[in-house]
Amino acid sequence: MNNMANMIEEIVENVKPGTSQFNVLIYLAFKGPSAPIEISDEIGIPSGTVRPALRSLLEKEYITQLEDGSYKSKMPFTEIIANLYTFLKK
Repeated sequence: MNNMANMIEEIVENVKPGTSQFNVLIYLAFKGPSAPIEISDEIGIPSGTVRPALRSLLEKEYITQLEDGSYKSKMPFTEIIANLYTFLKK
């Protein structure tokens, strides 16, 4: 299994759909690099919830923080969607 597949499997096991971490990760993967306030405004989650989700995703190494303070998913949106169904079926 390649690194991308390993990361997808790990994400599915550790970041459950419907959680703030999942919503933030999917947003970043789809939208691209974004600041916490942008994420909060766009997905309707308070910034007090977005920031801890970002910290957790950063610790798990699913996202990176850029020099300008924005965050970026390490996993492309298309890869998440393409592989999510397969891993959820297991």
